[in-house]
Amino acid sequence: MLTRILIAGALSVAFAPPVLAQADIVCDQAAMTKLETDISQFTEATRKDYATKELAMAKEALAANDTEKCKTHMANALKGGSPD
Repeated sequence: MLTRILIAGALSVAFAPPVLAQADIVCDQAAMTKLETDISQFTEATRKDYATKELAMAKEALAANDTEKCKTHMANALKGGSPD
């Protein structure tokens, strides 16, 4: 029983940070502009390309008023394809 509780606790800690990080993202034009600036500073071409595509999808979601999809794409763009 205790083992199951410990495993459940470990799993919840492992998956909480990405969810909490996405909750902090604001999907609006000001955030898009800041994200574009951040992406322009990426030096690795593959990472920059990935982030640019995610940003484009985030902008489409913003235009469609799909806030959750917008936040997901913005979070992906911020990571830039890095596996954190």
